[in-house]
Amino acid sequence: EDGSWDLKKHQGSTKSHTAGTGLGVLPFLAAGYTHNVDGKYKETVTKAVTWLLANQQDSGELQGKGDSQRMYSHGIAAIALCEAFAMSQDEALKKPAQKALNFIVAAQHKPSGGWRYNPNEKADTSVVGWQMMALKSGEMAGLTVPSSSYELVKKWLASVENQKGPGTFGYTDRNPRPSMTAEGLLCLQFMG
Repeated sequence: EDGSWDLKKHQGSTKSHTAGTGLGVLPFLAAGYTHNVDGKYKETVTKAVTWLLANQQDSGELQGKGDSQRMYSHGIAAIALCEAFAMSQDEALKKPAQKALNFIVAAQHKPSGGWRYNPNEKADTSVVGWQMMALKSGEMAGLTVPSSSYELVKKWLASVENQKGPGTFGYTDRNPRPSMTAEGLLCLQFMG
């Protein structure tokens, strides 16, 4: 009704309307539906984008009331907002999308090079991947992403890369996991 999706309501174990809305609207965007072009799902996309904008804090953080997993939620919602801007070129989305990216940059834990559950916490590869996808979506939309953020991601990945099997990555250490290897390789691809 209000344009959001709730992860917990739909078989999840985490309460996050923010992540749920980002994940819910991304397939509509991927199928070519936007909020500013008539189409079968225009109202669905419009309500989702409106909900995201209404739940953006002054800091740029996208966070619904009572949601958990702050950086996961923000990263997923930021991807959706950047993609909505890229597809629609709606100037009303440009500043909020840039603010969402700026929050990611400000929340990056400089000593470790990445992100975790809350801003400025020592990183884990899973959260790093979501923030990296948001930064790349923003960059591809023509928004500003400092190269220093990418350099810090490289630093993080170097700290969790398995030295016995280069090209494999761990969650918070060098113990490789298939899911974290996929995240690490995606990040490397995004950085060229």
